[in-house]
Amino acid sequence: MEKISVILTDLDGTLFRDDKSISERTVRTVEQARKKGILVGVSTARAIVNVKDSLGDFKPDFFIANGGALVAMDGKQIYTCEFTEEETRRMIAKAYEICGDDAEITMDNAAALYWNRTEEERTGSKNIFAVYTDFRNLNERAMKICVQTVDRKKAEEIASCIGMENVDMQPFSDIPWYKFSRKGATKERAIQALSEYLGVPAANMAAFGDDFSDIGMLSLCGRGIAMENAIPQVKAVADEITLSNMDDGVAFWIEKNLLQDNSVR
Repeated sequence: MEKISVILTDLDGTLFRDDKSISERTVRTVEQARKKGILVGVSTARAIVNVKDSLGDFKPDFFIANGGALVAMDGKQIYTCEFTEEETRRMIAKAYEICGDDAEITMDNAAALYWNRTEEERTGSKNIFAVYTDFRNLNERAMKICVQTVDRKKAEEIASCIGMENVDMQPFSDIPWYKFSRKGATKERAIQALSEYLGVPAANMAAFGDDFSDIGMLSLCGRGIAMENAIPQVKAVADEITLSNMDDGVAFWIEKNLLQDNSVR
């Protein structure tokens, strides 16, 4: 194993427990890794606006967010990749056409997470992160568009309205939605941008994940670690498997491999 100097971790199903909390053990372990000079950041499909306030005492050194469309570090955006306003409008219009006027859709960028359902409508509680819109008059560039469907043919029709060659399209394993991003807005491309910025090769990075969008990230980094609760496709590309998100698998791996006297550091 190469010397690991950067750690990237997905959030949902990985760093987060099922209740979306981060354990005290994980926070403590990350701080110990930082004291050894290791940078620790998140790499998530979540929009940046609903990441920072969700982390509690966990303070990342960098953020890969919006599915890889945004990399932020040192108070600045070091990489962005997004649809144009016209592409965004066309894809959302096509989603309504294909999935019906009651289709549930989200769109996010560096400024906001937009949703055509209020949180009260969906759960009876308030979501402080989402901005309600029906998208009809919204004129924004999208970093990520999500549509509630499990039908791949419908997803392909939505992507085709601006050309399949321009779209990265993936399902989620835990919710019945498809994610659409511009080609280049992937976690692995974001990691390449981070690598260039830091001057640290991907071979010196360790990545943790559990879902489809993590496959490229785990394959690219020097050490790709799947959670025990990861889908089979992620486990298949991983170098190794750690404990589940409910058993602090990220902290367990860091303690075992980076903090012990015989660690790779």
